[in-house]
Amino acid sequence: MQSRTMELGKPAAAPARRKSATGQKKVVIGSAVILLALVYLVYSSMQGTTMYYLTVGELLDREEATNTQQVRVAGKVQIGSIVRDDKNMTVRFVALDDKDPARTLNVVYKGVIPDTFKDDVEAIVEGKLTPEGVFQANVLLAKCPSKYEAATGDAEHDPQHIQ
Repeated sequence: MQSRTMELGKPAAAPARRKSATGQKKVVIGSAVILLALVYLVYSSMQGTTMYYLTVGELLDREEATNTQQVRVAGKVQIGSIVRDDKNMTVRFVALDDKDPARTLNVVYKGVIPDTFKDDVEAIVEGKLTPEGVFQANVLLAKCPSKYEAATGDAEHDPQHIQ
């Protein structure tokens, strides 16, 4: 009897290779590890960027809970409260709660002071509240003033004004 190759005139096909069960397990486990690592990296990077900010009043209401953690606080800079120490790159000011201006927070920040930071502007600070009730900020952001809003009462640029 002749071999199969000779009967059909074609060479015999190589036997089909089966993936071993251990090889498949390795691929599945490796893929799962990579997927979990990516999920962890995305989750951990989002934790720092998704910090919700509190108002001055909310921070004062939660004072005990926020003494140990980093928080972001928004408030309006009290007029006349800014004290700059350019030599040490430090600024001290009082932040007011928008809804209740009687609720205030003393803030100390050391670092580069934004150009837009001035009296009566909304500031966002990130840091920790000390046991003495002073907010020690390591980030200071000042919202842009309303200079980009349309001016009111300007007859030259008022679309309702007809000459």
